[in-house]
This record gives sequence, C-alpha cells and structure tokens, in this order.
Amino acid sequence: MRAKLFTALLGLLTVIATVFALGSVARADEIPALGLTGSDATVTDRYGHVITDTNTLSKWEDYTVQYNWSIRDGQPIADGDTTTVTLPNGAVAPVNLSFPLKDNNGRVVGTFAIQAGQTTGTITFNDALSQTGTNRTGTLQFFAKGTVDNDVHFDWSINKIGWIGDYDANGLPSTLAWNVAFNPTGQNLGTVTVTDTLGPNQTFIPGSVVAQTGSYNDVGNFIQSGTTTPTVAVNGNQITFTFHDITTAVNMVYNVQLANVTENSNNWTNSASMNGVTISSNVSYGGDGTGNGEDHLGSIMLLKEDADTKAPLSGAEYELQDSAGNVIQSGLTTNANGELIISNLRLGNYQLVETKAPTGYQLDSTPIPFTIDLNTARELTDLTQSNQKLPVAPTTGEVVLTKTAFDTQEPLAGAVYQLTDGTGQVLKTGLTTDQTGQLSVAGLAPGDYQFVETQAPTGYQLNATPIKFTITSGQTAPVKVSATNQPIEAAPGEPGNPGTTEPENPGTTEPENPGTTEPENPGTTEPENPGTTEPENPGTTEPENPGTSQPGTTEPGTTAPGTSTPGTTGPAQPGTGEPDLGQPETPAPATPAPAKPQPAPSQPAPTTPTVPGVTAPATGASQAGSTATIGQTGQASSNGSAATVNGQRPANAITPAVNQLPQTGERRSQPLAVVVGLALLLMLIGFSVYTVRRQG
Repeated sequence: MRAKLFTALLGLLTVIATVFALGSVARADEIPALGLTGSDATVTDRYGHVITDTNTLSKWEDYTVQYNWSIRDGQPIADGDTTTVTLPNGAVAPVNLSFPLKDNNGRVVGTFAIQAGQTTGTITFNDALSQTGTNRTGTLQFFAKGTVDNDVHFDWSINKIGWIGDYDANGLPSTLAWNVAFNPTGQNLGTVTVTDTLGPNQTFIPGSVVAQTGSYNDVGNFIQSGTTTPTVAVNGNQITFTFHDITTAVNMVYNVQLANVTENSNNWTNSASMNGVTISSNVSYGGDGTGNGEDHLGSIMLLKEDADTKAPLSGAEYELQDSAGNVIQSGLTTNANGELIISNLRLGNYQLVETKAPTGYQLDSTPIPFTIDLNTARELTDLTQSNQKLPVAPTTGEVVLTKTAFDTQEPLAGAVYQLTDGTGQVLKTGLTTDQTGQLSVAGLAPGDYQFVETQAPTGYQLNATPIKFTITSGQTAPVKVSATNQPIEAAPGEPGNPGTTEPENPGTTEPENPGTTEPENPGTTEPENPGTTEPENPGTTEPENPGTSQPGTTEPGTTAPGTSTPGTTGPAQPGTGEPDLGQPETPAPATPAPAKPQPAPSQPAPTTPTVPGVTAPATGASQAGSTATIGQTGQASSNGSAATVNGQRPANAITPAVNQLPQTGERRSQPLAVVVGLALLLMLIGFSVYTVRRQG
C-alpha cells in the first residue's frame, strides 16, 4: 500500500514539475510579415527565365525562388520570434537547407530553414532587428525543384542531372554525384565515347564510376539488367569515358569533390557531350537573405542631486547595464551640473547602477531602470536620483570621571581635579565631583589627556596619581574613568582611632587617689628600665581567648589602675558569688603594656576597690583559677605570665614568649579524637564483615 501511495505521489509531483517547466519556457511569437507567401515569390529556371506557371515545374530541374519581405513599422521583434515562408504551388525543397539572413553590415538578423520535400520554411529572428523600428525589409532566395514528372519521353540521346552526395561536419555539401544516361531505346551503338567537362571547384574522384546497363519502363524509371566498365581518362577538368559493345540503355554515376562551399547560395555546373550532342546540368544549394531596418536610437539624462537641498552633485559614477545586469558601459560620471547623458541607445530595456557616490554622500546602488522604445527613442528620457549625506562624525569627545571610597565604594563628592593634556599642560581647573561622585568634561578634541586630583573629599587622603585617557576621532560614546580615595586615619586618642584608652564600657575603675598615675595616660605605669619595647598601639590588649577584656577597658573586679596584683580571679558574671572552683572560667591573662617608670608616690597607695562577690587574694597566695606563681620571690611562673615579687610585678618585668600551658576554661580536643577513633573502628568492622562474606 505504501509503495502504491509513494508511486502515485511521485507521479503527481512529476506532472506538476512538467507543467511548471513548460509554463516557464518563453514561447516565441509569430511575426506577421509581408511578401513571404507562394504568390509573392518569383521563380526562375537555371537559365534565368521567369516561370509564371509554377504548376509545370519539373522534378528533374532546380529553380530559384525569390522573395522580398517586410515587417510593419512598430512591430516588436524579440529574440526567437519567427515568421513563415511558403513555396509556390508545384515546388518543394530538394534538400534540407539552412542559412543566415544578414544586414548591410554583415550582422546576422535571423536564420532561414526548410526540410527536404517540404513546401514551407521558417525565418527565426534574433534581437538584432528589435533595435530598429521602421523600414524593416529584406530579401530571401533559395533553390527548389518541381513536382511534375508526366513529361516522360525517349526522344533524347543523352541526359545529365546531379545532386549533393555528402555533407561535411558543418552541414555544408562536400561531394556531388553526377548522373549521365544515354541510349534510352537500347540501340546497338557499339563503342561510345562520352566527354564530361567539370565546372569550377570540382575534382573527379577516381574509382567512383558505376555504370549500369538495362532499360526504361513506361513511367521513365530505369530497370537495371547488368553493368559495364568504361575506360576513364582525366585531363584537367575534362573526363573521357569510353564504352564498348553498347546494345542497351546505360545509366552512369560518378562523384566529384567540392571546394569553397559557402553557407549561402552555391551553384555547380557540368556538361556532357556524345556524338556531337551536348547537354548541361547544374546542382544548386543554399540560399541567402537580407534584413535591414532603420535604427531608432534613444538618449537619457540622469540628474544627481542632494536629497534635502536638491543641489546638483558631481562625481557620482555609474554602470549602464541591460535588463539582465550585464554591463554595457562603466565609469559614467555626473558632471559639474550633476548630469549624466548617454546617447545612441538602441531600443530595449536598461538600468543605471551607481558604483561610486559623490564625496560626502551615501552610495545608492538601487538600479534605475528605463526603456528605449519607438516612442521614447525620439525624445530625451529624463531620470533623477537623490543621495543622502553621510553622517558627520563628531570632532570632539566627552569624558566622565567617577570618584568612590576605596573601602565602601560609595560615591564621593567634593573631589577637585584639574585637566591637563598629554604633555601636562593644564587645560581646566576646579573640576569637582557632584553628589553622585561624578564630573564630566565635553568638547574635547582627539588626543591624550589626564585628570590630576588637587583636593580630596573631606575625610579622605589625596590621590595624586594622574588618570590618563584618550579621545579618538569620530568617538560618540563618552570615555569613562574612575578613581578611589583612602580614608584619613584618626590621631591616637581621638574617636575612630583604634588603640585609644577612652573606656566605653561601664565599670571601668578610675583611680581614687590623684597623683598615682599620669593623667594623660590613665592606668599605665612608666617602666623603670628604659629599653623595654614600646607597643605599636599603646594601651591595646589583644585578647587571645574569648572572654578577655576589651582594649583600653578594665574588667569589673580588677585592681585599680596603677597596681598589678597577680592571682586575682575575674568573675564569670559580675555580681555573682565565689567562682566555681571545679569549672574555673578565668580568662587567659592578657599581655599588659609595660608600665612607665614613676617615682615612688608620697601619698598612700590606693585602695583596691571592692567588687561584690569577689574576694581579693592575699599577697603571694595561689588560688584555684588564678595565675600560678612560684613560691620564691622573683621567680617566673610556669604559665607564661610575668613573675610577681611580694604580689607586685617587678618594674623591669618583661612579658615572656607565648609558649603557654593550657589555660583554665579552654576546650580540649578529646571529643574530636573520640569521634575519629569511632569512625576508624566502624571502618575496621565493616571491612572484616566484607572479607568474611567474600570468603564464605
């Protein structure tokens, strides 16, 4: 079923394709012409005598048929159009025939063709005469033969006819066959000599002679009964045939080679003599014809103008093409008046295509079609084309600078810049960023430039690095550049400067006894031993473990500024009672800043403030959760903190290296080890089970 359906569809597609193909083939028109009917023809025999009654034309003779034809004025003629030629009554074409028709300049305007035995032929025109409009006339002549054969009689002693024997590769005759017949009544003639004289451009072909013996029937047809072989002698263009013991009719044929054959009219003659009787014959081939007309040439003028102002534009270049796009002329240029004039155009369809636009204008390559016909050929055809100007490229450019903060990327207003060229020459000053952090400069000619900051935004450092940029010719989009500024660091002791000792947490203890500490640096003690290292950030204590005191502040329950009592336990929560000795939460001791050396105070030592719930340890005593001390005075404690002497830190005490024992309150790593061990154990058990199952 599928195969049948596919076959049906394929057949339908084939039919559709055939219909489209046939529909797409341009069909030639039949051109009505005058003077090409049989009654219009003039018929002459080989002697030039005009035959008025063509019904008597003999089939054994060749006749010349001549026509004078014309085509009415204004009749369109296209390539492939045809017209019919009709032979007179009683005449047919002797051979297949084809030859060209030419104008006075030798240009082919068409071709005539007719088939052997036919009574009509055809002229096929090309487009040469389509360029002409009036007085289109021509001639046509070729050879025909008659159709009458009722003149059979035998009152002749010798007869001769001829025909074309063969054709060359170009379709032109290459050989002729000459036929000589004698003794039609079969008399006893004994020895007979026939002398044959060849006309121009003929050469006898040796070995081509065939002589038959026999008789003629009542309708004039030769009936062969045997053969005879004559003796042949050639002397130039004369050939002598000698026959012996002739008692019957003889029909002899021989061939000649032709030379200088043309595609136009050709006429070859021959004559034969026997016993004082001479008879001639001819073979004609081809024909010729002409076709001429008066050319109707047209002219056009193209005006090129500006699309807006309509001003004429010179320098536009064009190609003249035919309707198929084939170039006929090129390099055609509009003059100073914007005009392009082309003359001597034959009838037909054309188009102009712009190949180069006027300077400063856009190219418009849209074809401009026009037609030269019988009506427009007598007038100047006017054409117009407008061009748009090319967009003007900007000669200046623009730059936009965006200023932001280095850390927050927020826009910064108030940055002041100066603009310089590539050599550093100042061009503009006082250029200030707005609230969006931007400033822009327009109207810059192509070249190299740079911005240099001359005043930073408030609270930010000056960034004097030049910001370089380039404006290029024809640039339309602004050039975008950017810059950032670092904030200015605050001075020590001022808000916003890390390391200040201004307490921010409640509970910081102020000294009760003035004079114990320097007012400018509360809570610090001048070291007695010069050479101790000053910290980079005075007063700041970096906590190593969570729970250490904030920089610059004193945890509640600590000693007053100026004293250093090791062993003091900081409460986990202010206001609570004694710390739980089983789980001490004493923070890791912070490294104190070295104390400034101070003279011994004359006033009594300040009393340690009492904090509810915290009991100050006795001097030198070691309690749970406090810093461990060596029982002997002046020895360093083993937990990395400074040793104390009688409960006081020596004046020259220096903080040891940070190799510390684990501090109270630190979390141990045992839970991690337990987890890792359990994981390894589970892996071992799993591997064992897997092995047992495989072995089992």
